[in-house]
Formats: sequence, C-alpha cells, structure tokens
Amino acid sequence: MHEDMIKKIDEVRSLLTDPEDFDKIVAKYEVDPSEETLRAVIDQMTIEIAKGRVKGMKK
Repeated sequence: MHEDMIKKIDEVRSLLTDPEDFDKIVAKYEVDPSEETLRAVIDQMTIEIAKGRVKGMKK
C-alpha cells in the first residue's frame, strides 16, 4: 500500500504550482508511513487546493 500511496502522492505533486510545503510533509510520510503522517499529507493537499496552488486553477 505504501508504494501505491507514493505514486498517488507524486500525481498530486505534479499538479501543484509550488509543491515546496507539500514536499516537506511528504518527506515525513516517506520516513514514517503511518496513518497520522498520511493524514498530514491529505491536510496539506487540501490547503494547497484551497490556496489555489493547482496548475490551471484560477485564483
């Protein structure tokens, strides 16, 4: 499951205009693939979308 999740995370990363903050959280998940760190990745993804940091998304 961890490898599948990393592939999905990479897909999300490719959609972000500035994935720096997202990458920091993902690095923690790669070291500790627990449910807690996965939730942090999902939370950060939600923040990136809310801030309009997605390629092709109008602000």
